Amino acid sequence: MANITTTVLHEKDNMLEEILANGPKAMALVPGNVVPGRVVAMSRGKVLVDLGGTTTGIVSGKELIDAFNTVKGIEVGSEVTVFILEDENEEGMVVLSFRKAAQMRAWDTFLEMKETKETIEVVAKEANKGGLMVDAMGVKAFLPVSQLAPAHYPRVDGANATAILDHLQSFIGQKFTVCVITINEESRKLVVSEREAMHKARAQELKDLKLGSTVKGTIHGLVKFGAFMTFGSLEGLVHISEISWGHIKTPGEILKVGQDVEAMLIGIDGEKISLSVKRLTQDPWIDAVKDFKKGSTATGIVSKVVDFGVFVNLADNVTGLVHRTQMVEGEKEKLVEGEEVTVTILDVNQKDHSLRITFKTPEEVEAAAKERQAAKEARQAAKEEKAEASKEEKA
Repeated sequence: MANITTTVLHEKDNMLEEILANGPKAMALVPGNVVPGRVVAMSRGKVLVDLGGTTTGIVSGKELIDAFNTVKGIEVGSEVTVFILEDENEEGMVVLSFRKAAQMRAWDTFLEMKETKETIEVVAKEANKGGLMVDAMGVKAFLPVSQLAPAHYPRVDGANATAILDHLQSFIGQKFTVCVITINEESRKLVVSEREAMHKARAQELKDLKLGSTVKGTIHGLVKFGAFMTFGSLEGLVHISEISWGHIKTPGEILKVGQDVEAMLIGIDGEKISLSVKRLTQDPWIDAVKDFKKGSTATGIVSKVVDFGVFVNLADNVTGLVHRTQMVEGEKEKLVEGEEVTVTILDVNQKDHSLRITFKTPEEVEAAAKERQAAKEARQAAKEEKAEASKEEKA
């Protein structure tokens, strides 16, 4: 009888060992681990997950929401990956997270993206003086100011920190297309770049640019020395001297942020692009001086007396200079602003927009020119005579 009992016990032990060997393997349900599971029940704000046939876990609240929208694509029976938050709650279930699991998966994706230069869409959540904190697949990343695309870069006078922060704060909630440039999973450091994401397009556009061509774009920044304009993925500077043919004190007198404009491409130095708005219009100065010919006379008004000469206004936006070398001693001191004078045109420089004039009559100018020519010829003759004498001495 004892032998029969022993045999039965051995058979039960063998059966138990076989069941344990062939049954579901127990998972290491340790907080911080990522494990596979199968959805066994779903209700509003709650998903139950079977973990290896031995334990049930629960995903609820904010832990349901992840960058991959996992909860929207699953149903009872779906295989899922979950992150273990707690090994057991008050109901005896393991507390799980889709959100954390997605973040863990995201780091693997970021590593791959850094190698492939693949782009990703992120959303700006916070702003500081150094840049933007953005959400990238549920992971917090940093988008530095220096890595913003030209259209988003804060162009402010004097690098004013407050103005830069105000500019960056206007982007909160906005989406950006970026690529990963720095990643350190251990320290949870992720840096992204909008500028680098546009590198390929920018390089091609730069290659296609031609001096003298016209580009269409938008003014996105005004500073004391000019206006920054974006076109395509590129940015160019319209210097204040290239905004208008007339004199302006600030770019804002002519241009406004957000204004659509056309400009001529006048310079390319690496990625630095120089543009001109005024060169697409007729230079009014050229028309204004067309009647002022070299050697002719004109009547004007003394506008300013300075140490080096006298400025005379001859027409709207047309002023000539009588240099002090063109006047006899004491003549300049006798002139007053607002006085009407007659001058002779000595030279018209269209490139520099300058007129050289004199108070001398055309006859006096001609006589002075003949005197200078005669003096020049005399000097040349004396030089030749001296050279000839030197040759004779050596001979």
